[in-house]
Amino acid sequence: MNIIILADDNQAYSGILSYPMLKKFSNEISGIFIQDGILNPNTNSVDLFSKVKKKSGLRYAIFLAREIINYKFAVSTRRIFRMNSHSDDCYLDTNSNLGKIFGIPVFQIKGSINDEIWLKKINGLKPDLLICVRYGEILKKSLITIPSIGVINFHSSLLPKYKGLGPIFQALLHNENEIGFSFHYVDEDVDTGKIIKRQKIKTEKNESVSRITIRSHIAAGYALLSVINDLQSGVRKTEDDIKYNGNYFSWPEKEDVKKFIRSKKKYVELRDFLSLLFYNPKKF
Repeated sequence: MNIIILADDNQAYSGILSYPMLKKFSNEISGIFIQDGILNPNTNSVDLFSKVKKKSGLRYAIFLAREIINYKFAVSTRRIFRMNSHSDDCYLDTNSNLGKIFGIPVFQIKGSINDEIWLKKINGLKPDLLICVRYGEILKKSLITIPSIGVINFHSSLLPKYKGLGPIFQALLHNENEIGFSFHYVDEDVDTGKIIKRQKIKTEKNESVSRITIRSHIAAGYALLSVINDLQSGVRKTEDDIKYNGNYFSWPEKEDVKKFIRSKKKYVELRDFLSLLFYNPKKF
């Protein structure tokens, strides 16, 4: 099976999600396409911070910035001091650098993945499957229809609940008893395609958004292996028992952030950074 990865090096924990797949299926991955911008080609880190600050307030914008900075600093430090090890999958790095390590061609996108130049490039690789690893840009039909099997996306909620942005934050804000992640096929809307696999994860009392997100990415990285194995075997299961449309969230309102903080819930802690710096998936 010929696989193409769409990824973003600026998204926290994206390398955690992709590592098991890149390690096991490197011979079947014909390219990793790295996103230009964050949510889209026209949004850089400063723009995103300003937009989030305006909608959700300074505290929430700082939460997101700390999460990204923690991840990037841990990745850089582990690389400099050669702390990574393929043993027990104790490897923390960006998707582009992982591509080089596993001998997979890496393409740095300029502009939109939906531009004709990239559509031609991807079409020429003749992929059976596209996998989005924290890829923020909305894909158009002209791209979605290229792979013969389809496009798969990871989302850190039990879809159809908490579609959109910040799903784990929203789940904690709404005192959700069950938290998990989903893999689903991508269609032209946001987080609405047929669900392939959902998996719950256990959470601890007072556990931060950041730590739950890290554990979600670790568990999803290994769950993705079984999804790919099924597709290779011709098994294309979807969950047909979803009988409600769910809900969609953008960035939270300022009052929601205040409510989250008043309830003594936590977004990111020092121990989250230390867990990344001394990364070992078995310790999660």
